[in-house]
Amino acid sequence: MKHEPTIADDTVLTALDPKYIWMRDYLHSLNPNGLASKKDVDPTLFPDQMPFVNLVDVVQGEETRFKFRLVGGEQNRRAGRFIAGKFIEEAVLPDVVDRIRINMLACVETRHPIYDRFPMPHPDRSFIDSERVYYPLAKDGQTVDTLLILNGYADIPSVSGTFASAGR
Repeated sequence: MKHEPTIADDTVLTALDPKYIWMRDYLHSLNPNGLASKKDVDPTLFPDQMPFVNLVDVVQGEETRFKFRLVGGEQNRRAGRFIAGKFIEEAVLPDVVDRIRINMLACVETRHPIYDRFPMPHPDRSFIDSERVYYPLAKDGQTVDTLLILNGYADIPSVSGTFASAGR
């Protein structure tokens, strides 16, 4: 059965940790008339979330591909490996490549955040129960060229209260 992406609208986001709404609102505050640019994102405003953030380059060509530029430390620790600099086909197990690609493509095409939660398999490790929201970013405010992914884990309490007040 083909995976159907879930747009992370208000109904979806309000059921999640408040950090996801904060990130959406923060990114929107950077460009209220379009999409935020990666260069405008200030990670000092959400230092406690940086271990859970991935940045993914959208590589346009014959086929749209996705390459991990930055992978948060908690992501690396949980996976037991480093995937920065790798395309998704090299970075994750084949079982989930299509699901992740479908989510990323939906984020690029709709220009809306996409939510997903599923147990992520990792080599030589058990499944890791995690959720994530993919946020679109665009240098020109329109064409998605980067995805900011904010991850969360059921076994880690919310740290949403640690965000700086900027962007609110």
